[in-house]
Amino acid sequence: MISISDHLKKLERSATLEINEEVKKKRKDGKHILHMGFGEAPFGVHPHIKKALIDNAHRTSYLPTQGLPELRESISSFYERNFDLHYDPSQIIVGPGSKELIFDCLLTIKGDLILPAPSWVSYEPQAKVIRKNVTRIPTKYENGYLINKAGLEEVMEELPASKKAQQGILLINYPCNPTGTTFSKNRLKEIADFARENEIIVISDEIYGLITFEGKKHHSIAHEYPEGTIVTGGLSKHQSLGGFRLGIALIPEGEKEFLETMLSIGSETWSCASAPIQYAAIAAYSEDQANDQFIKDCTGVHEIVSKYVHSRLVEVDIKCPEPMGAFYLFPDFKPFADNLEKANIRTDEALCKDLLEKVSVAMLPGTDFGMPSEELFTRIATVDYDGKTALGTYLESKEKWKNDKETFVKTACPNVVAACNQIEIYLNQLS
Repeated sequence: MISISDHLKKLERSATLEINEEVKKKRKDGKHILHMGFGEAPFGVHPHIKKALIDNAHRTSYLPTQGLPELRESISSFYERNFDLHYDPSQIIVGPGSKELIFDCLLTIKGDLILPAPSWVSYEPQAKVIRKNVTRIPTKYENGYLINKAGLEEVMEELPASKKAQQGILLINYPCNPTGTTFSKNRLKEIADFARENEIIVISDEIYGLITFEGKKHHSIAHEYPEGTIVTGGLSKHQSLGGFRLGIALIPEGEKEFLETMLSIGSETWSCASAPIQYAAIAAYSEDQANDQFIKDCTGVHEIVSKYVHSRLVEVDIKCPEPMGAFYLFPDFKPFADNLEKANIRTDEALCKDLLEKVSVAMLPGTDFGMPSEELFTRIATVDYDGKTALGTYLESKEKWKNDKETFVKTACPNVVAACNQIEIYLNQLS
């Protein structure tokens, strides 16, 4: 018998990956499942990047753990061009996905973790793997479930004196998975000032930065707190390249010991990111008009679909903040608590199970994102459609579809429409 470390015995598989595998199995068995549980951008590989991957398929040698120098130069230019962030290539680490790099950051940085509630499913389990304490910051619907200075101050006041004196780590993600909301520049400045005053290091997961909707602009907290912020990102979201498993971390200037420790961990674990993928990523991060337009158009589709689903939820009296980016919504089924109670449904886990069994809609419970189960939150991903079809339809008449979201989604995203219909049917059955 293999003995398991005690602190890992209760560690569960990632909720997002698990729901995706469950839905795939049900679909393989012939069941028609409407998949709103897993956030995978569906638009495929841009030809510009596909050609670069093919041209470099012969690359078989190990690359530097920090990443291919030419790629880090390309990433440096990308962040300056898109976000006005200035990082020398020597401050950039390339790894096998931003999830791995976030884990290595948590492993490297001394201190406990502060997390918003809600936040992405893997942050807290990663901290528990390396035995860090996690403190949650409550958020409110009125603030888009985003943290603010008041919430941070409240959490800090409740910490014991011994903890207040220690360095902490704040991990934020925006546009946010699971809420689809994002921070204003002023809110980020408040958070940055608080972090600086309280010796808190910020890990800013900005992997959805380019999927920010019209009228909003992504602003990195690294502008406000450059000396104490690590920015992470990758290709999985705006380029629809999740399976490429390529992520990046941008390290503050002068943090040589931190950088060397991160690279030591990488050299002893993942060695280097895949060589053909790194060479292809040079194209993905390079300035290319066609690829840049592809990203904007994919974001246009995300915006139409997300706002359509939001409007459908609001129509049936579900509380849900308006999405500002990414491809997620965080609906609150608490208004239906009495009817759910009559159906013996008292937790968000039971609610998601019932939705899957009765109306074939898969979504995730808010519990997976750090919310109390009795609060009846769920997380919806709005990407259950064929990306090629949706993008082709969008390109036929962009302005028309922006003003007629319903017709676009009915034309190009039938599963999304069906899922909204099924949720409405489910709620009607309850009452």
